[in-house]
Amino acid sequence: MSSSRSTSPFDKLSYGTSSLRRLLPASNDEAASEASVNLETSPTPASSTNGPPAPRRKRQATTAACRACRKRKSKCDGARPTCSVCRDRKTKCEFDTIAATETHTQALKRKYTELQQQKTTFEQIYEVLRSRPEKEAEEIFQRIRRGADANSILRHVNYGDVLVQLALVPETRFRYEFPYLPDMPIYLQIHDNPYLDSEVFDCALRRAAEQPPRQRALPSVNDMLDPAPDALDQRDPYLKPYSSAIVVDPCLDSLTPSNWTLVSSDDNFMRQVIHDYFLYDYDWFTFFHKDYFLQDMASGRPRYCSRLLVNAILCIGCYCHQKLPGRSESWNPKNIGNQFLAEAKRLFELETEVPRPSMHDPEWQQKYLDWECRRLTTIHAALLLNVAYNLNGSDRLGWRFTIRAMDMANEIQLFQTAPSQLSSDMRCVRDFTAWCLFIWQSLSSYHYLKPPLMTRPPDTPLPDPSENPQWWGELWIRYPQTPARLPTYHGHLMKARANFWTIMNDFSLASFSQPRVKMPLEQVVGFYNRLRAWLRDLPEPLTPKRIVLPHHLKLHMHYNCVLIDLLKPLLGLHWGDTTQPHNKTLDDAQHEAALHLETLLRLYYLRHGFEAFDGFLLHFLGSLNFIKINTRETQDNSLFLESHRSTMLLLMKGIRDQSQCHTVAKMVLRLQAHLMRSDDVALVKKFVDIETARLACGPESPRRGEEEVILSDWPVYEVGLEAKAEQKSRGVDFASMVSSVTLEGGGGGYGEGGGGRGSSACSG
Repeated sequence: MSSSRSTSPFDKLSYGTSSLRRLLPASNDEAASEASVNLETSPTPASSTNGPPAPRRKRQATTAACRACRKRKSKCDGARPTCSVCRDRKTKCEFDTIAATETHTQALKRKYTELQQQKTTFEQIYEVLRSRPEKEAEEIFQRIRRGADANSILRHVNYGDVLVQLALVPETRFRYEFPYLPDMPIYLQIHDNPYLDSEVFDCALRRAAEQPPRQRALPSVNDMLDPAPDALDQRDPYLKPYSSAIVVDPCLDSLTPSNWTLVSSDDNFMRQVIHDYFLYDYDWFTFFHKDYFLQDMASGRPRYCSRLLVNAILCIGCYCHQKLPGRSESWNPKNIGNQFLAEAKRLFELETEVPRPSMHDPEWQQKYLDWECRRLTTIHAALLLNVAYNLNGSDRLGWRFTIRAMDMANEIQLFQTAPSQLSSDMRCVRDFTAWCLFIWQSLSSYHYLKPPLMTRPPDTPLPDPSENPQWWGELWIRYPQTPARLPTYHGHLMKARANFWTIMNDFSLASFSQPRVKMPLEQVVGFYNRLRAWLRDLPEPLTPKRIVLPHHLKLHMHYNCVLIDLLKPLLGLHWGDTTQPHNKTLDDAQHEAALHLETLLRLYYLRHGFEAFDGFLLHFLGSLNFIKINTRETQDNSLFLESHRSTMLLLMKGIRDQSQCHTVAKMVLRLQAHLMRSDDVALVKKFVDIETARLACGPESPRRGEEEVILSDWPVYEVGLEAKAEQKSRGVDFASMVSSVTLEGGGGGYGEGGGGRGSSACSG
């Protein structure tokens, strides 16, 4: 009898008679997948022998099936690029997911994001077509018609601009944009406005707008990489903001400031601070001769440089250095600018007590020259310290430094002709300092409504900057991507300011020597004619056609501000002047000066912005804004209401930007917001990044430990010198207004009833 044996796979393995194929390790995932398919689809030996079926390998779960398997509801294994089911069925295998680990939900989110990005791309192209000049928009439109991809068009626009900006001269569309309303107000354009015929306006706004018929084709990159160097170099100030320039002076790079101060040992930081001082403040508040100072500081020679002067310069330079946090915190003892100020004050007290050398000393002559040099640098530092106190809202204390500087100047007979036996550089420094001190005391006396300290200018006249430029010590700057250095016309600017303040010094003597004496009409008109003649005689770089640098623009702002105050008491008076063009009256001249001031401030912003430190810009911003606030009620039914509001918004933005630099601007921002209507303040908050706390006064203003003590004699913001003098006679000044608003509380708008009469102040 034959015996039967089990034919199970395990028995066959034991006896070695099985016909099963030997299994080998798979080399990759695809091989494993194929093996799995073979095990599932191929008939097993057991099936042929009617034995029990072999166990199947457990199917691996897949994260996302392909489209075909989802449609026919097959069990997809997720193998890529083709799943096993589609391979066997010979169907097209496509996955909605981009990775084996991505789920269908994640794929939907990814596609939504891609659609959003695509939408943003189309929106950007729409914005480009809307905002770019017509010729560029036409070129972009033709690319769209030719079937170019949206992303490639956007890359071409963006990278094309980068190439232009990397060329030697940036294209002329690079400028600041007005907030709220983008265009120059119509009421500024309908008058005979010489500043709208200037090159800075032509480059900053008119050409940028590309209005017909002044259309022009943008230069190609090749054209800009191979330009006529002289023409492009001279155009740099009109095409680039002043803050992008650097001062070019070989001595600046070789300075070791740590040899002159105990406050810091970081020479790189202090070199940058000194550089920023010369870039932003030196041209306007000039108190010493730059070339002699830098040469002596670099060589370590204490002749026209001193530890006191270096610390005073570093103090002002900290306000100019935009990368310095907390530079406006005058109350903070940890502020490094305050530390330089404290060190300068300490050294000033020591320097003022240095005795005059005795004539009985055998080396008296040399010691006297050294002592006189120390007196000169102490005078320079005293004026810088006065400016620092003004920026901190303590001009009442700062003026004492100017009084002491005048005493020291008289000690060394600074305002008289220098002795001929002195060296040429000593005579130059003496005469230069004498005129710097004269300009400063005349400016301060006029703005503080008090008689000047000097009744006449220094005896030595100033040389012509065109004939003797070396005497002045030119300030040279260089713009990015341009090798050539350009002058700031420091000599022309200082000479023009000296002539201007010579006129105003005479005016202050006549106006403020005796309190509340009204100047006769003929005398006021005489000063007005002298100022008009001064404007006509300005050198070419400072004419309305050519002005472009911040200090050049401010020179004309100052002229128009003075005219507004000078002519306000004469409004309505009948006075014929045949020299006035088109028989303009004094009322016309005063109104025209206000329009010119607004135009100049707008041009300043278009070309340079308001972010960089400018120690005197606040005066012009605050003065014009006060005029706007107090004429707001008459503008409600005006066709130009929104244009006037846009100007107020721009001016408040400028005050806010300057408040990041120094203390006084913070208080001006709060005070003028207090005078404004609430709807105008709401508009300011919408377009200007201003914290509500910055606009609040009184108990609602969280000081967070700040101690902003205001000790200022600056008069209130009023239109007309007589109005300012009347307010001053009643004891109303900047300090009293800050105190009254703080006690009154509130802020962020004077209410729906409109702006009120009040005051603010500036650094002066």
